[in-house]
Amino acid sequence: MKQARLIKSLWVLGAIAVLGLLAFAGCTFVGDNITGVQAGAGPTTCVKQCNDFYAAQYKEEQKLHDGNNDLCNALSQPDKGNCLVAETARHEAAKAALASAKIECQNNCHRQGTGSAG
Repeated sequence: MKQARLIKSLWVLGAIAVLGLLAFAGCTFVGDNITGVQAGAGPTTCVKQCNDFYAAQYKEEQKLHDGNNDLCNALSQPDKGNCLVAETARHEAAKAALASAKIECQNNCHRQGTGSAG
């Protein structure tokens, strides 16, 4: 029962982390600086800001993964294996979401300033 609750908690934490990351990957066309990327910056500066932001996010995800692995390793053997498998799946999904959000952030850098005022 503890193992099922832990796995569910890991998935919930993972889902919250992924949703939060996707929220931070919002559009950079507006003046809002939610992703840490400035809307008026040139493409090179913007791409660097995307890279820096997502490097920090990857680092945080790795810390979360390491902590979750520690929790899994504290369980008894049958539960430990299932927990580690679930955590690996969550971690891989979070890394994939980060990679997609980083690419979208970078793509938005190249779209800035392509519209017309009107």
